[in-house]
Amino acid sequence: MKVFSFWFSFKALFQAFCVLFWKKNLVKNLLLLIYFAIAIIFFNPSSVSATIPRAERAVLFYFDGLHPDAISRFDLPNLKQLQAEGTTVETAIMTFPWHPTTGAYGQMHTTSLPNPITMTGNLFLQPNQPMLQDMFPRDVETAIATGSKAYDSISSGFDIVNLLDTSDAEITDIILETLEQHDPKFYRIQLQDVGRAGYQTINAPDGTPWQADIWHPDSPYEEAVKEADRQLGRFIAKMEELGRWDNTFFVFMADGQSRHGWHIPMDEESWQTPMIFHGPNVKSGQTIPYAEIIDVIPTMANALGIEPPNSGAGSGRVLESIFEDRTETTSDVPRRMLQFNQQIEQYLLLTAELRLLSVKDPRADNVLMLERNANALAFIDGIDGVSPFLGIEQIDRWSEAESFDQLLERNQAALEYLRQQLARFKTE
Repeated sequence: MKVFSFWFSFKALFQAFCVLFWKKNLVKNLLLLIYFAIAIIFFNPSSVSATIPRAERAVLFYFDGLHPDAISRFDLPNLKQLQAEGTTVETAIMTFPWHPTTGAYGQMHTTSLPNPITMTGNLFLQPNQPMLQDMFPRDVETAIATGSKAYDSISSGFDIVNLLDTSDAEITDIILETLEQHDPKFYRIQLQDVGRAGYQTINAPDGTPWQADIWHPDSPYEEAVKEADRQLGRFIAKMEELGRWDNTFFVFMADGQSRHGWHIPMDEESWQTPMIFHGPNVKSGQTIPYAEIIDVIPTMANALGIEPPNSGAGSGRVLESIFEDRTETTSDVPRRMLQFNQQIEQYLLLTAELRLLSVKDPRADNVLMLERNANALAFIDGIDGVSPFLGIEQIDRWSEAESFDQLLERNQAALEYLRQQLARFKTE
């Protein structure tokens, strides 16, 4: 816009100068030149974009454990209305939905892996890493309500915190009361009962007709989803009543669900989440093909006009194509997170096969030990460029790769080494 303004000013003054120079009526044309100069001074190019609405607040709203297909399979009027009025992501990918409570990750976080990665907008997790709630001025209120204490590690920095282990209806009551008394500029909400129903389904006693099948008509899953949709409707109605809905940037997500229940990590369905964007300047009734959870916070920060909490290696991108006044710079978006999840899955399968083989052939056990030892790998001829695979047991070390692409390249080299060794044992 600044370039446009400069060109407009230069062009106008140049034309006026030509008129003044070539015409005989110098007084008349001198006045014309002054007119042009005044017009340029008072011309404000930002007024062209002044009609583009700016979000005044943001909400990140989750149904824990919502399968993406549930929106089309069940009667969910509020979610379907969000889709009709906003932009939906056709394929939204989370990181491998692992939930360790031990090791370096367990020391950093109490919740499953996709949650802090979403909140930081960055794959390379580090202790005390800033999240979106840390980016607001101290006099601006933010809030979190999750219905579970598991989210304690991502609640730091919020002004209003409610992590009660309670039902969706009860946590929504608390949320609505908070809205009556406060106007949080960022509200992170997670309803838990859908995830609990998924967990109950896969862990149902043997012989239960709906065991490991969330779509079974007798599974508790459908009713839990419908109840969550009703609570979402209550939230939207309260925001409308308070006059806040139309200027709120709203993102709906989940955090993984297999059709068998819970977010079992080796089921690729568990890597997907529904993702819907709604609010000022967001395209209505549109679908974009792909996004990753690291893209949510950068996009939300951009909509609010604030800096994202992280912008270096491992950070996501702004989803430009969801906005009315922008277009995506490229249609060929790398699906790095999907590839990363596939690498982790392949690594777990390859190492499991080698472990089983080692019962009969101790050389397979040796390969597994070598792959975990960078110093030992350096002395093996013919495997230059192979480093230990960075997977779910090394979450705190992912940043060693320096970029997402380098992480993928490093892991691919380790996978090729394991495949070659496994093939060698099988052909002997």
